[in-house]
Amino acid sequence: MLVFKIIILLFSLVLHELAHGYMAYFCGDKTAKYYGRLSFNPLKHLDPIGALVPIVMLLSGSSFVVGWAKPVPVNYFALKNGRVGEFLVSIAGVATNYLLMILGALLIRFGIIQLGPLSAYFIIINMALGTFNLLPIPPLDGSRIIASFLNDENRIKIFTLDTYGILIIVALSYFGLLSKIMSPIYNLMIGIVDTIIRS
Repeated sequence: MLVFKIIILLFSLVLHELAHGYMAYFCGDKTAKYYGRLSFNPLKHLDPIGALVPIVMLLSGSSFVVGWAKPVPVNYFALKNGRVGEFLVSIAGVATNYLLMILGALLIRFGIIQLGPLSAYFIIINMALGTFNLLPIPPLDGSRIIASFLNDENRIKIFTLDTYGILIIVALSYFGLLSKIMSPIYNLMIGIVDTIIRS
């Protein structure tokens, strides 16, 4: 069971990053393709720490799991439509995780798969990854989404905080605040999934 959960987790992380890369390519930036990041090979995308942390959390029996992959390199100056392209690239990963969540719920709703530990985990992990990455903490996607609406000065300030983002995340998690911050969006997504399955 644990092996399958790890496979589902890695699959979800890889698709998250692929979504960023392909959206950037669609918007005119070929940087991800140049660096070989438009690949389904998980080794191209996985961050050693970002992949190890959720596996350790799974092994420890934690009910709350987060993880991350190597950010896809993006040349914002090469994006078509300026900030619109930047917004689309930024939100692509989160949108993909939520779409996978909805897909899992629809497959259960129409009886294509059964509701069980693995199908529930598929939905929950994508719900968690989407919600976690939506947080406005650099370098998570939420901070990039906000930056796409800001002027150049404030946008640069957000990018300069990237180095400290992991420290902020660890601190919030240590004091039990991370899950509380995520709860409103998480509960909303649970309601959406429940509605789809039971409708």
